[in-house]
Amino acid sequence: GTYSGLQNIDHRSNIIATMPAEDKQSPWESDGPILISLVVSTDPENYENAEIIGDVQQRIVDWADASLVEMKNSTDDENLRVFSFSAFQYEQNANIGKEIGILTSLALLFLTVLLYIKFRSVRDTAYVIGLTILAIAATYGAAGIFRLTFNAAMNSIPILLLAIGVDYGIHVVTRIREVMQDIERNNPQGRTTLKDFDNELRLKAIRSGAVLTSAALVIAIFTDMVGFLSFRLSSQMFLVNFGTVIALGLFAIYVLSISLLPALMTALPSKALPLEKSGAMNETKLTNAIGQMAEHKPALVILVALVLSLPMAYGMSSLEVGFDTVDQFDDSLEVVQDFLMIAEEFQSSPTPLYVVLEGNILSAEGVLAYNIAIETLSNTEGVTGVPTGLWDTLESERGKNSVLDNLLSNLTTSEGFDQLEAYLLENSSGRDLVDLLLYTDGQQTIISFQANTLDWQATVDFEEALSESLEDASSSVEGTFSMELSGRALILAQISADVAISAITSTAIVAFTILFVLIVIQFVRTQSITQAVLRGGVIWIPLITVVMWVYGIMGLAGYQLNSQTVTIGALALGLGVDYAVHYVIRLEEEVEMHPQKTVAQWTSKTTATTGRAMLGAAISTAGGFAILNLSGLLPLRLFGQVFIVAISLAMVSSVTLLPTLYGPFLRHDAKQLLADETEQE
Repeated sequence: GTYSGLQNIDHRSNIIATMPAEDKQSPWESDGPILISLVVSTDPENYENAEIIGDVQQRIVDWADASLVEMKNSTDDENLRVFSFSAFQYEQNANIGKEIGILTSLALLFLTVLLYIKFRSVRDTAYVIGLTILAIAATYGAAGIFRLTFNAAMNSIPILLLAIGVDYGIHVVTRIREVMQDIERNNPQGRTTLKDFDNELRLKAIRSGAVLTSAALVIAIFTDMVGFLSFRLSSQMFLVNFGTVIALGLFAIYVLSISLLPALMTALPSKALPLEKSGAMNETKLTNAIGQMAEHKPALVILVALVLSLPMAYGMSSLEVGFDTVDQFDDSLEVVQDFLMIAEEFQSSPTPLYVVLEGNILSAEGVLAYNIAIETLSNTEGVTGVPTGLWDTLESERGKNSVLDNLLSNLTTSEGFDQLEAYLLENSSGRDLVDLLLYTDGQQTIISFQANTLDWQATVDFEEALSESLEDASSSVEGTFSMELSGRALILAQISADVAISAITSTAIVAFTILFVLIVIQFVRTQSITQAVLRGGVIWIPLITVVMWVYGIMGLAGYQLNSQTVTIGALALGLGVDYAVHYVIRLEEEVEMHPQKTVAQWTSKTTATTGRAMLGAAISTAGGFAILNLSGLLPLRLFGQVFIVAISLAMVSSVTLLPTLYGPFLRHDAKQLLADETEQE
């Protein structure tokens, strides 16, 4: 009875399981540390006045800290440490919140200074920054209304919205100032500053600039929103919420940029800023060189793009998904250091892994299935410690419970198992013993074990091999039994796979949405399906090239797709189409105003005006994301670096490859306009 049950407990294995992994072969030579594990419930129902998991985590943290002080006082051992997963999550989340606040403040300061240098006006700088902050506040408010849960993937949202808001603001303000310069240039009245324009002309310039800019912005914002909302197709809720919040933020920024920003500029008088200092619009040697290249060296530009694409294609093929646990944490925190020590020294996962055994658990066949599952785990490379579950718990408790001891001693017949089942499922004392291990119908139990799950790829390989072994083991048991793996680390591995799928899905949806929108725009303009498809496709090619280059550089540099960089394809396309549409619309405007000129002249003028605004927007956006390099979290740093590359490539592609490819259509439009003018004469 009691004594035979105690003798069946493998005390040696339980003791060795507390030692570091490398000491288990020679336990007598171990010099520590020793790991003692306790299971603590995190169900709010088990705590008074605890409504959410955060309340429970706070209480566990307080209890663990108090216990550590008590143990140190009673043992005089200052090397004692207490680790709890509640403390780990609590402190990690608090640190992330603090860090994002600091990084957002730095980005806000940097962008404010950059905008002032660009605008040379405190008023216009305050308009753009203020409206962007208002849009961010509206985004968080809407997220709260829709009860969207914030997660680690959302850490970059404030900086992303700041950068894009400033980007849109630069386009709007710069274009309005350009229209005012054109008014004075075409009808000289001695107006030397922005303040010299009367209200009627200022209102005309603001309306014209806002309308001209909104065409490109609406395309960019629509495609961006479609891309981010495509994350709602993901099975991972953190990606669903992330995409929804970003879409809400972009919509808020767009609405404020084309409505409230022009309204503020209309309501309040402009600063007496000299026109020549309100924004450089003059052509330079560089803009002329870009124009000459677009007209006279298109083959060379295309050849260079193709040559650069070859190594990028190789880089794309080597790009991998990475969701390694160790990369998600800030190792400057003591609790994170404890976590890493446990994972490395003891080869343990931060939370247990589980085998979920389903079938008639409280039967002779159930005991056999349980033992086979334990044996399978014990024989699997990578499993550390001693797997434990229902029957181990019952054996360890029988020495303190005479009723249980008698029941376990009579498991030689089916009636004995029926009596044990009635005690464990219907008796309150019996239920308390197995509440966390046995489901209320007696058809499901869990076996907990530990394994090293820091490396994402190793976890995937481990899960595949063990799942196959468990499937074979369950088929060897008489009766209907199943053995499935579960656990937090395995869920993270599944997330990694879904991250890859979401990256491909979102990028593909955005890409083809952009192509469709570009074709529709060109059809409205040309009233020709053939011209619409050709023109839309030509504008689309540089955008896809940029995405390929971005992913290629990530692959060549050893970067991985994770919860942050998964969005880079959609973002690169969104910003790329913003730049491309701004640039193409301005090229077409130049052709309409000066059909007698050449591709080189149209390109040079467009680059000198719209290109400058694009450069300012690119610098501000890249600068905002450069702040992420100060983060203590590797995924955020990588996201900032990759986004800078994406913005730079989108900018360069728009002013070099795009006018080269679009040149024949510009000549066609100019020829048509000149023919129409000749007929009218």
